[in-house]
Amino acid sequence: MQTLPMATRFLVASGALIVLFSVGWWWVTYRDVIGYDYMSLPDAGVCLVSNTDICQLARSLCSSAHPLAIIAYWSASIWIGVAALCGSLVTGTARNA
Repeated sequence: MQTLPMATRFLVASGALIVLFSVGWWWVTYRDVIGYDYMSLPDAGVCLVSNTDICQLARSLCSSAHPLAIIAYWSASIWIGVAALCGSLVTGTARNA
């Protein structure tokens, strides 16, 4: 069995961690908006990967009185994690070629 290069393992670990953190951050930001039926789960799910006017409105509704005093979710964070995971596929595949 062939082991993965250190760069690949680092990219997999950091990418997975960033994606998990982003989903958690999104959930903490949007769970009240979903819970109060301001947005449906599928509509709020769009805010996980993009920044629309509806997402900005929902963030403004939930961030003003949020019990954790969170900073608004940044949708680019999940793309950073996805890019790291894609980079791990590239570095892992390049070594096997």
